[in-house]
Order: sequence, then structure tokens, then C-alpha cells
Amino acid sequence: MRVRYQEVERHLEPYYQCTEAAVRRAGKLCQSVRGRPIDEAVSALLLESVAPVAIKVALAVQEEIAHRIEQAEVLRRSQLERGRYEAELARRRYLKVDPDNRLVADALEADWNERLRQLDALQREHEHQRTADHGLLGDEARGRILSLAKEFRHVWNDPNTAPVERKRMVALLIEDVTLAKADRVSIHVRFRGGKTTSLTIDKPKPIALIRRTLPEVVRTVNELLEICTDRQVAARLNELGYRNWRGETFTFKKVTVVRKAYHLRSRFERLRERGMLTGDELAKQLGVCTTTIHHWGRAGLLGRHLYGNNHRCLYEPVGNVVVTKGAGGRYGSKPPSLITAPSPTQGAI
Repeated sequence: MRVRYQEVERHLEPYYQCTEAAVRRAGKLCQSVRGRPIDEAVSALLLESVAPVAIKVALAVQEEIAHRIEQAEVLRRSQLERGRYEAELARRRYLKVDPDNRLVADALEADWNERLRQLDALQREHEHQRTADHGLLGDEARGRILSLAKEFRHVWNDPNTAPVERKRMVALLIEDVTLAKADRVSIHVRFRGGKTTSLTIDKPKPIALIRRTLPEVVRTVNELLEICTDRQVAARLNELGYRNWRGETFTFKKVTVVRKAYHLRSRFERLRERGMLTGDELAKQLGVCTTTIHHWGRAGLLGRHLYGNNHRCLYEPVGNVVVTKGAGGRYGSKPPSLITAPSPTQGAI
């Protein structure tokens, strides 16, 4: 909903001149206010004010419709009289022409016929419009208008009501709205008919504060990153009932944005600080290929911790161990295993 803002007090004239100059020179505005809180306050005022005067407004609408229909009827009658006069004038011209002058007679006859066709079209249009206007002034139309006035709150809050219809209702009820921004925002509403009402609301929060993630959400994300990946953190936040500033559920990307915005250490960084090894590092230590390390990790032979999807993980250090190869056979197989290597300081017996 957009409300037309106009000057209603003389002492506000310097402000408007300053604002106009700032816009013209691309400078800084004297004041700016986000529109959504203003719209909500004016909407609430409308819902409170319309109920007592709903019937009066409906009757005023009915009178306005009747007045406009009457004006349109006068205009159509004037057009119809004009068409009749032009058709009669063309007829007289045709009757006065010399019958021997066939070219002029044919031209005047064609003009007469054209004027008659235009007159006939005007008459049919006049009858059609008159029938439609009577429908607007009938009891059924009057009942619809009165019903709309009584159910104003329902119509206003109906999601199927188009914004343009709300604009029309506001234009019918409100003359103008004046804003003055100080410690709080003052809203001066002037209704049609002269009645004025003043409201005061808190200044809308800057969009940066509105979009800021709640401190408890940031704290929860920081705690969950110790044991969860970003995707698991998003699922856990949704289970706890947390939502972002738009009321949407958390996703993997939204958690990543929060983590980077508040400089939280990632799951990978936390695991590395705890001494976890990559697949390449552990493969060099054990003397096997990286693919074997990943296969052993999925099989449970090595302790692994995810930091991304199932293919991104770090492994727990295995210490000083020796790999014993597995053995396969027709009736059974023996998987590879890791055994602790003997200490180099241990002497022979």
C-alpha cells in the first residue's frame, strides 16, 4: 500500500524545499523512513476508524456513483443530439442538390448514409450504457456496497484483495498523510471531510539490524560445529525451531553464510586443531594409497570425522602402527588390520 504524502502544515514548507533540493542535487535527504511500519500503522488506524462510519462512506460512494452516471448521461445526450443534427443537415444538403449533377448528388447521399450509420451506432451505445448504469444504481449494487462497508476488515485482510483495490479504498477514506521524524516517527493522518488523527511509532530499525542473526542462533551454531557439519547444523537448527530473519528454515548455504559473517571456525579448522589428518597425510604415514585410506575409513577400520559431505573427512591419528595385509579365500576372507609396532628402544631377550 502506498500513501500519498502531501504538505498540510505551513511550518513544514522548509523541510519539503530542502528535500526537493536534495533530490535535485543528488544530495543527502533530510529524513527517510521505511514504508512498511508506516503502512501497518495507517492500516490499523483504518480498521479502527472505518467501522463507525462504514455506512456513511458506503452511502457517499453510492451518491458519487449516481453523480458520475448523471454526468455521463448528459454527455451522451449531447453527443446524440449532435449526431441527429449532423444527419439532418446532411439530409437537407442532399435534398437541395441539383438532380442533374449526379457526382455531387452521389457524394451527398453517401455522406447522409454515413451520418445515419453513426447516429444509429450512437443510439445503440446510448441504450446499452443506460442499461448498465441502471444496474449500478439498482438495489443489488447498493446491497453489495453496503455489504462491503460492513465487512471492510475482512476485505482489507483478504490475501486475494489486490493492492490496487486497497489503494482505491485508501484514496476514498484518507486525504493525506504527513510524517515527521525525530526520536520517534509522528504520523498525521487527515481523513476526507477534515478529521485529523495523529499517531506516534518507534523509528523502524535499520535493515542491517533486521537481517542480523539472533545471538542465540549464532551461539548454537558455534556449539554444534564442534560435532556437526554445516548441513547437520542446519538440520539441528530446524529441529530446535530456529528461523532466519525472513522466517525461513535454515539450509546448508544459510549456515555457511552465518558462519562466515560471524567469523566462526569451520568444522575443518576445528578438526585440524584437534590433530586430525587428511587422507593424503595418513596414506604417506602408512605407505598406502589415498583410495585405500578412504576405503578403510568407510569400512570402519580408521576413525574418521566428516566436515563436508560423505567424501570430505579427516582421520584420527593412528600412532606408530604396522599394516597387516588381509587375505581372501573361497570360504572366507581376512580384512587388513593395524597392529602396534614394537618400540625401537625395546631390547632383545
